[in-house]
Amino acid sequence: MMWEAARENLLIRLRCNGCRRSVYYWAADLVKVVGPYHQVHVPPWRCSRCKSAEFVEVHATYPHAELLGKVTIRRPVKEITRWIWRNEVGGEIVK
Repeated sequence: MMWEAARENLLIRLRCNGCRRSVYYWAADLVKVVGPYHQVHVPPWRCSRCKSAEFVEVHATYPHAELLGKVTIRRPVKEITRWIWRNEVGGEIVK
């Protein structure tokens, strides 16, 4: 579970074997986004570069000084709520 990885202060690496992109996240940050009961080995989303979920693998690791000095870690800034729109022919008059 993701909350267990957060408790252990693990780094989570998502790697797309399709486009070879790797992105690092703190497990504690992922708990805020995907929830505490998300399985660590299941990718929380598809690759943002190639838009495929098929080749994304997840790897949890303990951070060490050499690793932290080399990688960029993505951190959440704020949650954004978006409107979803649809096109209708005619439709009702909204008051």
